[in-house]
Amino acid sequence: MSVWYERGRVWPRIGLLAVLLGALLVLSAPGPRQEPEEEEQSDRIMVDATGLLQGIIKGISDGDYDRYARRFSPVMKKAQSREAFLELQKRLQRKLGRFKSMEYLGYYVQYGKIITLFKARFSKEKEDVLIKLVFNSKERNPLVAGLWFDSPSLAK
Repeated sequence: MSVWYERGRVWPRIGLLAVLLGALLVLSAPGPRQEPEEEEQSDRIMVDATGLLQGIIKGISDGDYDRYARRFSPVMKKAQSREAFLELQKRLQRKLGRFKSMEYLGYYVQYGKIITLFKARFSKEKEDVLIKLVFNSKERNPLVAGLWFDSPSLAK
């Protein structure tokens, strides 16, 4: 009877070990992977958006309206006149200070437009500034259709 009793104690341990190994296997398995096409599109969106925003920021920093609006859609150019640009530049410099850095956060698609999100740092602002840059997802050389700077300092 003592042999059967010993064997009875071993089986629960083997079962526990199997459950632990199964859990370890599940937890260490890689998550879902993006298809190569999706990954390529995601990379392209990041590169396009970063290039567009760098040109816009450089235009604002240098006071160069032509550089700022170079890749704007016709509707965006109409909405952002040279006078509106100068007012934006003045307000950003007064409230946020000099541009320091930016980090691409990601994108989402809404109404056929790609909305990209960036986190930016400015010299006078202690917190991050969220920048939304919108462009058409179907264009090979996308044009900016929307631009927003979101910061508590700008709301004042």
